[in-house]
Amino acid sequence: MDDIEDELNVAARSESPKESVRDHESIKLAHLLHQSHQGTKGGFTTTDFIKCNRKCLNLMREAMLQHNWQEAVVYFHSYIQTLEAKTYNDVESSASEIIWRIGTQILHHHPNSSPDDFNSLYEQLKNLGVNNYSKMCLEHCFHLLLNGQMEEAKRQLSIADSWRYGKRSIAQAELKGLIRAYCSYLDYLVWKKKSSAPESGEMSSNHEMHSYFRQASVSMKEIVSRPGVWDPFVLGYCHMLEFYEDEETALQVLENYAYNKEFPTNPNAHVYLYEFLKRHEAPQAKLISSLKILHSLVPSHELMLELCSLLLQTEQKSDLEEALVISMDLLEFSSWKCDLKAWNCCLNIMKKLRNIRHRSFVKKQWDERGSLWLSLHYRSYIARKDAAENVPLLLVKKKVLMFTRKYTREYYRIALKVENEACGEKLTSRNPKKKYKRKRLDD
Repeated sequence: MDDIEDELNVAARSESPKESVRDHESIKLAHLLHQSHQGTKGGFTTTDFIKCNRKCLNLMREAMLQHNWQEAVVYFHSYIQTLEAKTYNDVESSASEIIWRIGTQILHHHPNSSPDDFNSLYEQLKNLGVNNYSKMCLEHCFHLLLNGQMEEAKRQLSIADSWRYGKRSIAQAELKGLIRAYCSYLDYLVWKKKSSAPESGEMSSNHEMHSYFRQASVSMKEIVSRPGVWDPFVLGYCHMLEFYEDEETALQVLENYAYNKEFPTNPNAHVYLYEFLKRHEAPQAKLISSLKILHSLVPSHELMLELCSLLLQTEQKSDLEEALVISMDLLEFSSWKCDLKAWNCCLNIMKKLRNIRHRSFVKKQWDERGSLWLSLHYRSYIARKDAAENVPLLLVKKKVLMFTRKYTREYYRIALKVENEACGEKLTSRNPKKKYKRKRLDD
């Protein structure tokens, strides 16, 4: 932080006169805020403290909104110094979180910030606001991991795990459990790195891998058994179990994570279970049942195309009907309305229903959705857009419309015109060859 302030003084000299005056006034205000607590006789009351810090926060906020990060650093430094001069616990507890959030944002955007600035800020804030100590340690760990400092991140989490501060550390017991979980997750990352490295054949490396596995699996097993959303821990734990060919335990973990009613609803849990079953070539019925639950939670999920494909393979009438419902549900989401694979899937299902003389189900679905689909997919401006940007999509949508036997004149006319033009271009592209051959024969 001191290095940044030195650079501010150099930058201020090279700026334009107006900007220099403005920065000089800002620095002067910040300096006055810092010195205002040094009253000789009257002292510094709580009211003065709150007014002073509120003014400083407002100035810092304006600087951040204007993306003037250099000026924001000056106010931020003054704000911290003012806090350190006071010992009001009720004020410190709220102010520590403010400077934690604001400080990290300023350093993240400041062009001259360095990883050392982040580390010094976190260390300073941990001592200033013990009420948020565990949260700050976790965030500091994430920052170190993003910068590739895995060993330092593990060291910081170990320090946080052994931290004690009377009743305040007891109140953070839940977060302490999360810190231990992330300690085990870092052990998993080290294990993953060693397991993916080329085999050296040395017993010491295998023993070291098993050591990291034991350290990581004990805490991970405990954390994933508690109700909550533990996606990275579940994936890491199951990865290790699969590596050591303990698929049965991995399956139990995933099924508990997906089906346990005490856990919060989590679509990812069903995705992980399906991917595991697919990797291990589970029966088709298990794959379908897993994806059906996912459909009830997220009908727009990309795996719904796989569910339709699995239902088509059974060739059962009821499964074909369900596949049509799922594909039409998918196309009613804006993110899928222009997806060619989804439209081809819907068209393929309609063809299979026609082959088994069950076109009445298509009519039933269209009667329920027709008004929505005509406005969502088959308006005239959509036809012109499809004709200009995606002709294959236009033609597939036209075929789907033909299966419903409910034509929209304008969309069908534009699609038919584009189709005829495409056929005409194919014919004209062949004619020159024929004329050329005739000309050669005449010669």
